[in-house]
Amino acid sequence: MRFVLDNDVDARVANVFTAAGHECWTAGNAGLAQVADDDLSVYADNKNAVLVTHDREFTQRRKKNTIGKHVRLKCPEPDACEIVARQLPELVEVLGQHDHLVVEVSTAHVKFFHARWE
Repeated sequence: MRFVLDNDVDARVANVFTAAGHECWTAGNAGLAQVADDDLSVYADNKNAVLVTHDREFTQRRKKNTIGKHVRLKCPEPDACEIVARQLPELVEVLGQHDHLVVEVSTAHVKFFHARWE
């Protein structure tokens, strides 16, 4: 699976994904550090990648207008590596079952929301 990290996600989270055999890069690596959130969603979808962010407002917009696969890390940034590592098997399973999906990952759960447009 492929993942792209939004600017607000610690780049070390990429190591968790790559250690598990996935491809992962940051928006900055792609030269997209200054693009709008919606443009980053389109970029990730075009690359067949899952967009990973901490941004609550961004995720709320994706729940209303789902573009590709979007993951919100509902945890403090310093805890993200540990949470992603712990929840990665379930996260990958859920992401593999849907083409367009929003997922929230926390210490307690992986919660997903089916695609929709308002």
